[in-house]
Amino acid sequence: MLNLRNTKAGFLLSAEHEKLPLAELNALIDIFSLDGNLNCFKNYVILESSISEDIIKKMVSRGGYTNEGHVLFSETPIINQNVDETLHNFFKISETLDFPVEHDETFAVRVLKLEKDSPFNSMEIERKLGGIIKKKTSAEVSLKNPIKTIRVVISDNKIYTGLVLEKRDIEYFQNNRPHLRAYFHPGCIMPKLARCLVNLSRVKEGEIVLDPFCGTGGFLIEAGFLGCKLIGSDIDEQMVKGAILNLNTYDLSKQVISIKQNDAKNVSKYLGELGIEKIDGIVTDPPYGISTFKKGDMLEIFEKIAGVLKNNDYLVFAAPNKMELNLELVKFYEMRVHKSLTRYIHVYRKN
Repeated sequence: MLNLRNTKAGFLLSAEHEKLPLAELNALIDIFSLDGNLNCFKNYVILESSISEDIIKKMVSRGGYTNEGHVLFSETPIINQNVDETLHNFFKISETLDFPVEHDETFAVRVLKLEKDSPFNSMEIERKLGGIIKKKTSAEVSLKNPIKTIRVVISDNKIYTGLVLEKRDIEYFQNNRPHLRAYFHPGCIMPKLARCLVNLSRVKEGEIVLDPFCGTGGFLIEAGFLGCKLIGSDIDEQMVKGAILNLNTYDLSKQVISIKQNDAKNVSKYLGELGIEKIDGIVTDPPYGISTFKKGDMLEIFEKIAGVLKNNDYLVFAAPNKMELNLELVKFYEMRVHKSLTRYIHVYRKN
């Protein structure tokens, strides 16, 4: 296996939103207590840090908008956009590399061009680099189902070569959309976005996450899969029953501390009944467009909710407009849902 200390990790991010994928990656860097230099090339990000193979895998599997994680072991400068000279150097360097492919493993080479008008021929690079790897390792090429994938990433000034360590579980986010759950109610946030917002709260495995407007339990489900302990409430008793059903369906009941009918204004009393004074993160999506949603009322409710957070922990929520709280606003994102609804995602930190 590769020694990944003090190395470069590459992350291919989803292009579904302009800012949220990178924001989530930065949150994952905080969650795993990493430091180092971060360089962004469109939706590809390189982190130069002391990072292990296991952490790269965990970051991808935990993320909603991180598509792939790579360890990079080679980079070749692009010489004045001279394709022939650049490729000559690229293949010359490649012939000196010890590729992390065993002789009894299959592999494929995949090229990613970050610039649409890149003059490099992907098929040519895949074919020729594949030949070099096969000659050096005696491994066989498998284009459909390789054991290892070598990723070549071409930016505007460099060609990076790396090993794909982990890919996002696409099937999970497809197969667990809200309407496919045991209990469904319209207006639920999709699981990929819910996972992202949970990550923006920087909660870690074993920590307590609160959703005081839990609805059908979307945020609690995602936090539960990350190993968090769960507290939820909703003023609607039917929603509470639905959230409990959904969590049980996913076998996450063991993560639940409590889910009950409760007015969000009484969150401190609710936690007190559980013997809990402070929690580690709040992620929520209050109801929109109903008589109870008045900006002044919601500001008051959010101030009370934030009171149960530990210092330096995060409150992450979506709302139909910007909410200015007496906390540190870390980030603010707009997400258009449809022509009559825009979600404004807030990331607040309690100091």
